[in-house]
Amino acid sequence: MKACIALLTSILLVLPASAQVLTAEEVVRIALEQNFGIRLARLDAESAAVLNSPGQAGMLPTVDGVGSYSIDNSSAKQTFFSGEVREVDNADARVLDAGVLLNWTVFDGMAMFATKDRLETMEVIGRTQLRQQLESTIYDVLASYYRLVQLRKGIAVEREGLRISRERLSIAEAGQRIGTASGLIVVQARLDLSTDSASVLDLQLQENVTRSRLNALLGRDPGTAVEVEGDVPDTESLDLAQLQQSARQANSILQEARQYQIAADLNVKELRGALLPRVDVFANYGYTRSTSAVGFLQSNQSLGPAYGARLNIPIFNGFRSSQAVEVAKLQREQASLSTQQVQLDLEEQLLNAWSMYRTGQQRVALEEANLEGARTQADVALESYRLGAITAVELRDVQLGLIAASERLIVARYEAIMAQLQLKWLAGELG
Repeated sequence: MKACIALLTSILLVLPASAQVLTAEEVVRIALEQNFGIRLARLDAESAAVLNSPGQAGMLPTVDGVGSYSIDNSSAKQTFFSGEVREVDNADARVLDAGVLLNWTVFDGMAMFATKDRLETMEVIGRTQLRQQLESTIYDVLASYYRLVQLRKGIAVEREGLRISRERLSIAEAGQRIGTASGLIVVQARLDLSTDSASVLDLQLQENVTRSRLNALLGRDPGTAVEVEGDVPDTESLDLAQLQQSARQANSILQEARQYQIAADLNVKELRGALLPRVDVFANYGYTRSTSAVGFLQSNQSLGPAYGARLNIPIFNGFRSSQAVEVAKLQREQASLSTQQVQLDLEEQLLNAWSMYRTGQQRVALEEANLEGARTQADVALESYRLGAITAVELRDVQLGLIAASERLIVARYEAIMAQLQLKWLAGELG
C-alpha cells in the first residue's frame, strides 16, 4: 500500500505539460476570430444587410424578356356572306412573338416605403443579434477561463494538503519505528493521504472537462493544452446607477425588443397599403410575325414599342386584407408588452447581479482574513504534532480547516468576478 500511495502522490505532484500561457484578453481575441457561433451570426447579419435593398422593397421596376413561337395545324372551314366557302385541311398557322417588358409600381399605398424601413430595421436587428452572440460567447469564454483558473488553484491547495498528509505519514511512521506511535495512527494517516489524493483526482477531472469546453468555445481541438494565469483577478469598482443607465440604453436584448417593436409597427403600415389603389406603369418593345394558310391575311408583322398605365382598386377580397391589418396591430401591441417585460426583467437581473457582486467582494475580504489565520494555525499545529503536543486527529482537523479556507477564498474570487462579468453583460459593456 505504501508503494501505491507513493506512486499516486508522485503522479499528482508532477507539473502539467508546458504550453503557452493565455491571458483572459487573448482567449477573448481567439474566440472572436474562431468561435463558430460568432461566425454563423456574422453570416446571418450579412444576409440581413444584403436583403436591405430597394429591389427587395419593390421600389424598382422589373424587366423581362419574353418570347414564344407557336404552330397551329388545325383544319379550317370559313363561310363568307357572299356564299364563298374556304376549307383547308391541316391549315398551317405560325406565330413568332418576342419582346422586352417593363413594369413599375409607382404607387402601392406607400407599402414599399414601409417595407424598405422594415428591411432596414431587420438589418439593425441582425447586427444586434450578432452583438448578442458576441456578448454571450465572451461571457462563456471568460467563465470557462476563470473556472479553469479556479480549478487549478484548487488543485494546488489540495496538493498542499497532500504535502502535509505525506509529512504527517512520515512522522507517524517514524514514531512507530521508535515506539512512540501506534500502528493505528499510521493506518489512519495513510487513509487520509489516500482521501486527499482522491480529491485531487476529482478536481483534475473537472479541470479536463473545463479545458475541453474552453477549447471548443475557441473553435479548436478540445484536447489542446491550455495554460492560464495563476489567479482570478480582483473585481473592479463599479457604480450601480451608472450600470442601470447603461443597461437601459445599451443592453442588446432590450435593444432587440425595441427594434422588433418598430418592425411590428412598420408591418401594420405595409399591410395597410393593400387597402389602397395600386398604380403600375408598363412598357414593352416587341416583334410579332404571323403567317396563315387560310384567312384574310397571309402574313402579318409588327415591330415597335407600347406603353401605358394600369390602375388596380381593391374592392372586396373576403376581408382578408383588413383582417391582416388587425392581426398586425395585435402583434404590434404584443411587441410593446414584450419590450416592457424585457425592461422589467433587466432591472431585476441587474439588481440581483449587483447583490451577488457586493456580497462576493465582502466574502473575498472575509475569506482572505480567514485563510491567513488558518495558515498560521496549520504551521503551528504541524510543528506541535512533530513534537507530540497534539494528536493526529487534531492535526487532521487543522489541515482540513486550512484546505476549506483556501477553497472558500478561491470560490469567493470566482463568484465575485462572475458577478462582475454579468453586470457588464447586462449593461452592454461586455462586447
